[in-house]
Amino acid sequence: MRPWRIAVLIAFALAPVLARPVTADTTLHVRIEATELDRKLLLEKLNDNGKSHHLKFAAADDGFDYRIVFETFQEETPTGNRRSGAHVTVYDRQGNSLFAFTREQRLTDTGATNAVAKEIIKRLRDLQP
Repeated sequence: MRPWRIAVLIAFALAPVLARPVTADTTLHVRIEATELDRKLLLEKLNDNGKSHHLKFAAADDGFDYRIVFETFQEETPTGNRRSGAHVTVYDRQGNSLFAFTREQRLTDTGATNAVAKEIIKRLRDLQP
């Protein structure tokens, strides 16, 4: 194959990748009200799951965009096994409740926190203009 044909094939292969618009990450400042361990874990999971949505989360005590009240809990199933769950309520900066939900029947607190983080991101994205 001639060199110019190879160059044309490479150009066609790279065109869709190079034509993608560059999307800047949006940083949301959140105040997480939880135990120290839960706060760190939720912030970590929000950032892990937010990457694919171009969202970053930064902890803030003042000047926050959202206040998140978060707690994990354990419950016993009818079979005698222990399961983890998490409850969250999210408020805007004026203190208005935006949404609240619970995720239950997870194997670990980390799993419950991850499920909550994914749902928070989904709902916050729906609220964005």
